[in-house]
Amino acid sequence: MSNRNQAPLRLHPAPDSSTVELLYRTFGDVLIPLDRLREQYFRNLNEERFFAEINSGRIQLPITRLDNSRKSTKFVHIRHVAALIDTCAYKADEGMPGQSNESTE
Repeated sequence: MSNRNQAPLRLHPAPDSSTVELLYRTFGDVLIPLDRLREQYFRNLNEERFFAEINSGRIQLPITRLDNSRKSTKFVHIRHVAALIDTCAYKADEGMPGQSNESTE
């Protein structure tokens, strides 16, 4: 049996539980309003630019709404924010110069 026509499965790593816990302490809920998230972590972007970055996929956060109204508050789930933070931290670790698995003698 061949699975050539099947799309590859892309699973993101699960966020650290400590990252989720710290975010919960900061925001107090599992759904984080986008405006509070922008104020906390993306202060360098104005509201319009922040939404443009999300819509373009440069900031990879799925947006959630609790109802279908266009005016409803937009949220991001706490685990998605935690996964984004952890992924950025792992990428930063990989990019550090001078780190290797070889020991110097």
